[in-house]
Amino acid sequence: MSKRKFRFLKIFFKILIIIVSMILLYFIVIIAINSKKDYNPAISEDLEIKKGRNAWFFSDKSISIISWNIGYSALGKHEDFFYEGGKKMRPDKEQYKEYLKSIFNELGKMDTVDFVLLQEVDINSKRSFYTRQDSSLAGALPTFSHVTAINYNVPFVPFPLFNPTAKVHSGMMSFSRYIPEYAKRISFPFGYAWPMKVFFLDRCFIIEKFNLDNHKSLYIINTHNSAFDDAGDIRIAEMIFLRSYLLNFYENGDYVVVGGDWNQNPLGFDKTKINTGDYVREIEPAIENDYLPKGWKWYYDPKTPTNRDVNTKYEKGVTTTTVLDYFLCSPNITVNEVRTINKHFENSDHNPVYLNFSLQPDTAFCDSLKIYEKVKEIKSKEKGKKKR
Repeated sequence: MSKRKFRFLKIFFKILIIIVSMILLYFIVIIAINSKKDYNPAISEDLEIKKGRNAWFFSDKSISIISWNIGYSALGKHEDFFYEGGKKMRPDKEQYKEYLKSIFNELGKMDTVDFVLLQEVDINSKRSFYTRQDSSLAGALPTFSHVTAINYNVPFVPFPLFNPTAKVHSGMMSFSRYIPEYAKRISFPFGYAWPMKVFFLDRCFIIEKFNLDNHKSLYIINTHNSAFDDAGDIRIAEMIFLRSYLLNFYENGDYVVVGGDWNQNPLGFDKTKINTGDYVREIEPAIENDYLPKGWKWYYDPKTPTNRDVNTKYEKGVTTTTVLDYFLCSPNITVNEVRTINKHFENSDHNPVYLNFSLQPDTAFCDSLKIYEKVKEIKSKEKGKKKR
């Protein structure tokens, strides 16, 4: 080997070692900072309730609820996402504004329902241009009470390497026409091991309790379970943990509705029943048949997908879709309707899902309805007497 060639290789390897060392140092510093500032919430935390106007439960003969993962207003039909095989970290700013505006408008149209459950709402994140989405979206439902629970709070996400996601501060929101007795953030006590945990979400669910005048309660739960194929075991553990709360509430004679992004297919899901022309896949592991005792039921629209893959922009019939968003109800609840509101993934990688249900005959809802009808009857008779 000539001296010139040897000198060249020596310089090359020195430069290579310096570059590798700098990259390693970069990640070591980020892991150290994220570890020091790691978000570590308690298992149970009380949430601040931003109170709206209080409505009467007997104003309608049924109760309605919508669950929607809004994809932090940055995963509309034109977007892909680097972590799932795409290239982008976020859309351009003008496109982002269009997504947020459209989601705000869609949310405003939901003011006729009783409850709205949102997932992936950014509070102060680079990926959504540091917009306070929680404050903005609260303005779409100004008469509703609402709570916010943080489930993603990381100082710096270093990927993609040349355009890092950086700061992420995000969470979930639950809106209600009624003022809850209390609202709690419950942490799923499972997740990735260190150091991966300092870059990922701290998963949780929101519990809202609504007292009824028959000394029972209605529990509305907003959940967002772990995603990605490598989180299968974590999802199973989360489901077992959630089950303990559900059974406890129901055994006390109360009513339970759980909605959200479960990141797994519902029990009985059959991809061949999707009739929208979309390409569909099934997610493993499936929810077990004996997950809950007899009477508990999963409710979803079997004909319409609720989620799309974001490895590429959305193209009907080509992009992979599935059902991840749905509801679970206790045996003392009667479901009247469930349907996916097919927005064709226009503004989010998820479609909203609507559920209409009734509390069974011995509930305060039905008692209050009878009282309401009786009051109307009395007032009608009084008007008749005055006319005479």
